[in-house]
Formats: sequence, structure tokens, C-alpha cells
Amino acid sequence: NNPVFSAHQKMPAGTDPADPKSYEPYMGKDYAPDLIGEQALRFVRENKDRPFFLYYPTRVPHLALQVPADSLAEYAGKFGDAPYVGDRNYLPQFQPRAAYAAMITRMDRDVGRVLDLIHSLGLDENTIVIFTSDNGPLYEKLGGTDTEFFNSAAGFRGRKGSYYEGGFRVPCLVRWTGKIAAGSKCDRVTGFEDWLRTLLELTGAKEATPADIDGISFGPSLLGQDQPARPFLYREAPGYGGQQCVRVGDWKAIRTNLNPGARAANQKPGEIELYNLASDPAETTNVAVKNPEVVKELAAIMQ
Repeated sequence: NNPVFSAHQKMPAGTDPADPKSYEPYMGKDYAPDLIGEQALRFVRENKDRPFFLYYPTRVPHLALQVPADSLAEYAGKFGDAPYVGDRNYLPQFQPRAAYAAMITRMDRDVGRVLDLIHSLGLDENTIVIFTSDNGPLYEKLGGTDTEFFNSAAGFRGRKGSYYEGGFRVPCLVRWTGKIAAGSKCDRVTGFEDWLRTLLELTGAKEATPADIDGISFGPSLLGQDQPARPFLYREAPGYGGQQCVRVGDWKAIRTNLNPGARAANQKPGEIELYNLASDPAETTNVAVKNPEVVKELAAIMQ
């Protein structure tokens, strides 16, 4: 029931940014995350008597900063934030910090509704629930966000798109009542490619795993059992200037500025940087010069 309009608008000249009514044109009648959440609950109810896989990609807290008034009220006026008029992409928002906090809280509420339904249907001990994210927080108050104010990167270096830890180290919470110990923590290094093998193994369908995939099951780690560390975790992408990184144990090698199309004519690809994430999780000190053999080993994996 929403009109079609651009998600990237600036407040027109002559509009008063201090007037809350100036932001009403950027709100619709329906809130997409609510509709998605309702369908997720419906899916669980309709499939409660048979095995099911529910992929529930919520829209929040992705930009634009929009949230219904009943959620915004909890944080309205609490953060002293100035209005965002749309000058850094996405839609204007009268109280951007409050809106962001309210979006997170509403998401938490929706997750709780899924967990409550699973419990009420008696499916707790037969359902694996995973909550995770796809990238780190944003740079430079894009769309009105304020990563520094909320400490969204938790002290890690880099933001969305970066291969420093702040760019792609994300929350991952897993619940399986009676199988995964409540409140336990696991520091195993994993990537999303590991989930297919993991879930097939945990659900008794290991034999259905494709043979030609790179994932490594970490089911034993989730269940609190000993498991050999992943040999390495590698990433590459042409975006954000072109990057590579590889993780072996506590060592992390990263190389940036690799995409010729994103470099100035006089720029060269970046040298390999090396960090020990056990002693330097924020990646503040490049120790490549002091550890040439480690650099050589990780460079070979990159190659």
C-alpha cells in the first residue's frame, strides 16, 4: 500500500528541517519488515508438522532509516541527534540515531516472536535457530547512520566493504535447545560457505552434501566438541578498490588497492599487510616486516 518513490531523496530547498512534518512524505502506510515478519510466522505455523527450512532476511537495520512511530517513541529525544536531510544518500530522517536504535529494537522484537512461536509449538529441541549478518557497519554517517556514536564496529578497524575485521566480522548466534549449551561461546573461524555442510551434518543428511564445495562443517564446535581449526579462510573481491585477505590461525594477511580500474595511474597495488589478531584484534600494527616467513606462507595461499 505504499506509493513507488526513490529511496534516495534529499529534502527540497526551502523545507524546514526542524519541523517533524517535513519528514512525513518519506513514510509509507506499510512497513516492509512487519510484512516479512508476519510471513515468517505464517510459514512456521504451516510447516510445524514436517521438517522445514526458513530463511528470514529482515530489512532492518539496513538504510533508509525508517521505523513506525510506536517503536520510535521509545528513543525519541534521547540521543540529541540533529536531523538528517538526505545529503548522504537515502531518505531524510528527523531523529536518525533514535530511528536506528528503534529499528534494532523492533528487529529484536520480531526475532523474539519467532522464538516464542517455536516454543509454543513444542519445537524448541528440534529446531536450530541462527542469527547472523552479512557485513559490518557503515562509513561516514551514510544515510544518517552514526557508527561511532553506537560503537557499532566494537573497536575493529574498517567498515562495510573493507576486508579489515570491522568490514566483515559479524555477530553469529546459534540456538538449539538441549544440544548447544546456553551461554556458551565458540571462537572458531568460519565463513558462510561452511553453513551448508554444517546444517546437513546436524540434520542427519550429511550424505546429501555436494562434493565440490569449499565449506567445512563446524557442527562439532557448535556442540562443544574438539575440532581441528579451519586450515585457512580466504576472501577476494574487485570492489572497494580490489582486496584479498586470508586468515590462518591468529595470522591475518590483507592486500588492498588491487583493482587497476580503481587506481590512479601512478598507484601500485598494496603490499601484503600482516596482523596477529590474538594480540592485535584491531589491526593497528602491521608486522609483515618482522615475519617474512608467515607472509610468504599466506601469500602462497592468496596466489
